[in-house]
Amino acid sequence: MTYRHESEGTLMNPAQLTIGTKVLLASGDRAEVVALNAEAESVRVRYLDALGEPELVGTEEWLSADEILALDMGTHAEGRT
Repeated sequence: MTYRHESEGTLMNPAQLTIGTKVLLASGDRAEVVALNAEAESVRVRYLDALGEPELVGTEEWLSADEILALDMGTHAEGRT
């Protein structure tokens, strides 16, 4: 199953997610996947960088898989820059 983020039109395939994968969230934050729940189509993430909310860094939260926009490839960027 592939998800489309409504505001961006971006596709994200949850099958690409594994524990330890770094991702970019719809909020603009960076996070690391720490658990997956395929039945609920949700992902537990640990915030690595939180725009405007530094108190979130290091905390964990369950998110809907459709809140993940892309895999964080470090310094590599694809698409419009």
